[in-house]
Amino acid sequence: MAALVRYEQARTALAECARIDEASEIRDKAAALAAYARQRDDRDLEVWVREIHLRACVRIGELSRELERAEPGGAGGGSKFPAVGTSKAQALADAGISTSTAHRYEELAGGREEQAQAAGRAAMEAYFAQSRAEGAPPTMAGLRGAVRGALEATLGPLPTRPKRPAPPAERPKVAPIGADWADFTAAVLTVATLPVDFASLAGRAPRALLDDLRGEAREALRRLPLWINALENEHDDTA
Repeated sequence: MAALVRYEQARTALAECARIDEASEIRDKAAALAAYARQRDDRDLEVWVREIHLRACVRIGELSRELERAEPGGAGGGSKFPAVGTSKAQALADAGISTSTAHRYEELAGGREEQAQAAGRAAMEAYFAQSRAEGAPPTMAGLRGAVRGALEATLGPLPTRPKRPAPPAERPKVAPIGADWADFTAAVLTVATLPVDFASLAGRAPRALLDDLRGEAREALRRLPLWINALENEHDDTA
């Protein structure tokens, strides 16, 4: 029952979101809860929070679609910005969302035609209802497939996304990983797999360092959902 109450509260909050960063915050919190639910093997909770995560992605797509791009100004120069006073690119950047991610989220929201949006919403609700009935956490790939199928049934075959050209032979196909990537992923792996009694470990922490340790831990907790989201968004085409 508590999970259902939180679900309804999150849905209401998403509907009231007027800025991309607000919806993005709900998306990230839902991703963190989904990771927690998987860790606890709480399938019911994971179904709810995964749905909220995807609904937040769709809401971001709706808000992104509504934002105007900056347009050339009049004789006085400058630019014509949206009513909120921020260009679309800046609003996305402020929320930590790339333009490619925003485009994928706009596709989840059904695109720009009203008929397509209505078909996308209906497909989304049907997909989520099915996932709840089956007790299977919804996925980005599953939602995308449901929405795309509904759009094709409504509008006909959709244009395929052009493939990226293959890199020149003299260039490596994969960019160097870099020390920052190696350090961060190694730290995540260490925390995830280190056999340690956290209560005992915390008890040995010097009192003078408590504030610093708590701050660092909270910062790590804030950043991990962003890492999980980034991984899912970067590789969701292959999911």
